[in-house]
Amino acid sequence: MERGLKDYALLMLKGVGMGAADVVPGVSGGTIAFIVGIYDELIDSIKSINGKV
Repeated sequence: MERGLKDYALLMLKGVGMGAADVVPGVSGGTIAFIVGIYDELIDSIKSINGKV
């Protein structure tokens, strides 16, 4: 699947939301990734760097 500019912008906003969640006590970036639906893609991206995840 090829992504367009709109897809990359939305993904960036989701990533910013993950980072902003780290400021709130009790909320993790992983939780936000799960809620917005990018958790699986996040894990797959990490696996591509190091297959031991």
